[in-house]
Amino acid sequence: MTDPDSFGTALWTLLLIIGIVLAFGVAALTDMALRRSEDREERARGEADDRGRTRTTA
Repeated sequence: MTDPDSFGTALWTLLLIIGIVLAFGVAALTDMALRRSEDREERARGEADDRGRTRTTA
């Protein structure tokens, strides 16, 4: 027979592990999205600099 206290402890442990995994997953996705937007901004800045250089040299 399974002890109800140990069963409840196992469920809480499982819930805690799932919560931690989900938190790290959301953090990783958020970090990737932030890096992607930073890359887009940097690319746009670089293109604007290139356009500015071609206008001044032409």
